[in-house]
Amino acid sequence: MPPRASLLFLLRRLSTRPPHRDHPKVAALLGVLNSAPSSSTSLSNALSRAFPSPSDAFPLQRLPHLLPLLPSPLLSLRFLLWHLTSSSPRPSQHALSSLAASLPDLLSSVSLLLSSSPRPLPLPHYALLLNISAHAGLFPASLAVLRHMRSFGLVPGAACFHHALRAAGSAGDVSAVLEIMSGSGACPTVPVIVAAVHKVASAGDFEVAYRLIDKMPEFGCVPNAVVYTAVLDGMCGFGNVDAALRLMEAMEGSEFGANCAPTVVTYTCLVKCLCGKGRVAEALAVLDRMAERGVMPNRVFMRTLVEGFCTEQRVVDAYDVVERVIGDGSVSSTQCYNVLLVSLWKVGMEEEAEGLAQRMMKKGVQLTPLAGSSMVRELCGRKRSLDACYWLGLMEENGVLCDSDVYGSLLLGLCEDGHIHEASTLGRKVVDRGILIEVSCADRLVKLLKQYGDEELASHILRLRRRSEGLSF
Repeated sequence: MPPRASLLFLLRRLSTRPPHRDHPKVAALLGVLNSAPSSSTSLSNALSRAFPSPSDAFPLQRLPHLLPLLPSPLLSLRFLLWHLTSSSPRPSQHALSSLAASLPDLLSSVSLLLSSSPRPLPLPHYALLLNISAHAGLFPASLAVLRHMRSFGLVPGAACFHHALRAAGSAGDVSAVLEIMSGSGACPTVPVIVAAVHKVASAGDFEVAYRLIDKMPEFGCVPNAVVYTAVLDGMCGFGNVDAALRLMEAMEGSEFGANCAPTVVTYTCLVKCLCGKGRVAEALAVLDRMAERGVMPNRVFMRTLVEGFCTEQRVVDAYDVVERVIGDGSVSSTQCYNVLLVSLWKVGMEEEAEGLAQRMMKKGVQLTPLAGSSMVRELCGRKRSLDACYWLGLMEENGVLCDSDVYGSLLLGLCEDGHIHEASTLGRKVVDRGILIEVSCADRLVKLLKQYGDEELASHILRLRRRSEGLSF
């Protein structure tokens, strides 16, 4: 696409939104990119001169919408590398995952970037490329980056190898990464070995996983419960429950040493696997094994086990687990009952869930914001907006604050069901608190409120529209 055409294309996309003073920044960006200096360094310098503060000019949360609209996939990638290495703080893993998904034709872009670079890239660029490739699940891109580094005599750090292993999809991929690591003279760290054994165990190559663990002392690493838990979780992911049970018995029997005894995380992995296979009776027996060894359950273990029983419609057993754990004192009654409440809603047992919520309120067991929000969402999804409104009011009286998106969904449900009085009351509460509402939800609300003749509330809701994450810079 010619430079002028690409500029007009993007400006036409922007014209579908209200005009904004920052649109010239996008036009300026396209001007820099379309002049496209041949090297990454020259482009980075040009971008830095044009935009001294990248995060102010192009906020991170808007990049997933901007990247696909840039002149070429390669320029999108080069722009992103410049932006992320010139900004602080570093993006979260969640943000990187979103960015990786938005980059067009990432594998080809990485290959073209590397092949067109006669000199090594800045080290932070390599690390970012590996991290992004891991989020995209593109092992060929990860392998190409590692080989490019080695071609210039650069020794990748442990984090680089860890990112590459995250992208690995087979035992062969893991071997390729470890071969490069060995050739570069780098020693695997415990996190790298944990990632490697988990990958090969997940692929069913248990012997390879054990051989890697046996080699740990050669690298100055001591096998521990974490690495054996990784193997066990990989076995569970592969679907070999019996192998996981045998490994658990070996860990419990101190076959690998005292520091390899199973932890609550190990037991949680096993329980999740057993419940997923419908073997809930064996999952329940895990509690006894833990008690014998003095391992206390935590909230994650509780949620995993309770969800397993609820999924199998074994509510009585779920209650028994809750009462037992509360009695042991390892997890509070508030946490246990809220876990049970969320699990009941998740599997569609609404009558039992509402009954539990009523008993919790009566006994003074506080609902958590997560449980309360889940409850209102589920009721709205079942077109029970009046019941949802009742529960929301009751929870607020008891100091439980639900997530902001709950209010918009409930308001919309009340309007769609014709409960305009309740919608008006809740709507004014939303306005008074300044709770933002997602754009599409707010637009539908405004339309319905105008149909009901409440122009004033409609105008207030219009001002509470949550700003779009698109290109309205």
